[in-house]
Amino acid sequence: MLKMLRVSYTWLFAPCVGVLFAGASVQGAFTQISAIDSGITHVQAAGIQSGPAAMTGGAAAGDFDGDGLVDLFFTRIDGTDVLYKNLGNGSFQDVSLTAGFTANLPTNGPVFGDIDNDGDLDLYVSAVVPLSANGNRYYLYINNGDGTFTEDAVAHGADITTTIPTNGMGIALGDYNRDGYLDAMTSDWNSLASQSSSRLLRNQGAVNPGHFDDVTVAAGLNVYPDTTAYRFSPRFSDMDGDGNPDLAIAADFVTSQLFWNNGDGTFTDGTAAANVGTDRAGMGSTIGDFDGDGDLDWYVTAILNGTPSPTTEFGNKLYRNDGNRVFSEQTFDAGIQPSGWWWGTTWLDYDNDGNLDLMATNGFPGVFDADPTTLWRNNGDGTFSDVTTAQGITDTAQGRGLLTLDYDNDGDLDTLVINHGGAPVFYRNDSANGNAWLRVKTQGTESNRDGIGARIIIDPDSTVTGDEQLREIDGGTNYLSQNQMTAHFGLGALVGNIDNITIYWPSGIVQQFFDVAPNQVLLAMETYLPGDLDGDGFVGITDLNIVLSNWNQSVVFGLHRKGDPSGDGFVGIDDLNEILGNWNAGSPPPVQPSSLIPEPAGLTLFGAAMGMCLRGRPRRGR
Repeated sequence: MLKMLRVSYTWLFAPCVGVLFAGASVQGAFTQISAIDSGITHVQAAGIQSGPAAMTGGAAAGDFDGDGLVDLFFTRIDGTDVLYKNLGNGSFQDVSLTAGFTANLPTNGPVFGDIDNDGDLDLYVSAVVPLSANGNRYYLYINNGDGTFTEDAVAHGADITTTIPTNGMGIALGDYNRDGYLDAMTSDWNSLASQSSSRLLRNQGAVNPGHFDDVTVAAGLNVYPDTTAYRFSPRFSDMDGDGNPDLAIAADFVTSQLFWNNGDGTFTDGTAAANVGTDRAGMGSTIGDFDGDGDLDWYVTAILNGTPSPTTEFGNKLYRNDGNRVFSEQTFDAGIQPSGWWWGTTWLDYDNDGNLDLMATNGFPGVFDADPTTLWRNNGDGTFSDVTTAQGITDTAQGRGLLTLDYDNDGDLDTLVINHGGAPVFYRNDSANGNAWLRVKTQGTESNRDGIGARIIIDPDSTVTGDEQLREIDGGTNYLSQNQMTAHFGLGALVGNIDNITIYWPSGIVQQFFDVAPNQVLLAMETYLPGDLDGDGFVGITDLNIVLSNWNQSVVFGLHRKGDPSGDGFVGIDDLNEILGNWNAGSPPPVQPSSLIPEPAGLTLFGAAMGMCLRGRPRRGR
């Protein structure tokens, strides 16, 4: 149980044991579940397509009906979309027709997210479509809260109708301006940058929740290398740790880009200075702290038809974050620069040892017809080992999308491969190594409802240096595919409880949990105690000192803002009054032993930069 909980309401979901199917063949960690047993029976397309249609095949994982079980949504290029409800017994039920997915649309990249903050997941979908009777646009399905959806993209300003054929790819959701509502970044594989449907859509927020304005030009995101816009996989992610979600886009023909968020509604293209974007055919994208140093690294999939080498311009790229907005390319040294035509990719701790492993799909018709989906195990020293066969991954079809989820709530990550021109392949994780785990599901109140963009650091044992882990709640795309929006932590052979969990919410609120039991799903609801600037659940001398040490200073809004609980950008009498007016509110934190080993420098600096002494912004009154 929790010894101290900085939250008003927290539910703990007990894990349930996944159903083992008769006749399933287990090899290594993963068991491929048949269509009969899983209930996932559709095929993505009747056959292999050509042109942009050959790059299709997407899915998204999300609990659309709020029953605590993650469901699955699939797009199809030549048929109706498919929504599967998780039945909780190891199988899924096709509920597409009753949910409202009846139109035959050439859809492609889906993403779940609560765009109107009403407590349920809506669904935004791109399309690969020439000018046709169905129109060249995107689709937004509003969750009605009763198991059904209504398509309403035009009225919500999210259709992105164009006068040229749309080759819509991945979509990312994130709150780039941190107003508590989800914005969207779409992508489009199209050489005509001036007419690209790659757009930044700003949520109108409290004035008109879930409705959007196109702010691409105003935000500075209409900057394309060589005037082309072959964008595949966008994602909002705070790559520099300043509290503002940046934008990383994997794109074809040397057009991948990294945009720094300026914190004022605009972005600056920092690709070249950051030493990223060198991938010649960027497609899939995944962001995570693979080396455990407290910052986020970026892996981009691409094409390599030959032998890997440290000097080749081709192939997948691992950009290691070295701090100060600079990255170094480590793909060859890490052992994850394979030959192939690669698409969806994701970091995942499949064996719950605390290190992020890596998975990617592969294939292209007539070139790489039978290349395998590949799993690399993180060796914990900056290198990876190919464990595909040993862990039971056998798929060699035309892989496109790839996602992770814990569909049976047993504490290990299952995976789903979306194959173009074929059936998806579902792998249940049957690891039996006894490693502990924790999953954190975020629910925002000041921040967006899903908590997308929240950064979570766990410190399993405060007497051990280097066991901290960082995760970020993701609303982006691996390549036409979206993971379940829950932070997953492997804990290895942890004995006892987790000493500390710290959540840095997009709003600026910092929330801490102490002495948390492992092997559970922790639902963390965002709360803020007025005057509690250091996030320890108590208003006292530390909070007063924070205000006094920044007295009469103008401060920039962000997680690094110090001593400004009023949110007006200046530390003064109103901030002091908030502290004094709430003096001794809350519960004093437990006394920590003085003999604790200090945290490693990387995470110590991260904590300082993120400002554990801060509240984000005043409550918006919704």
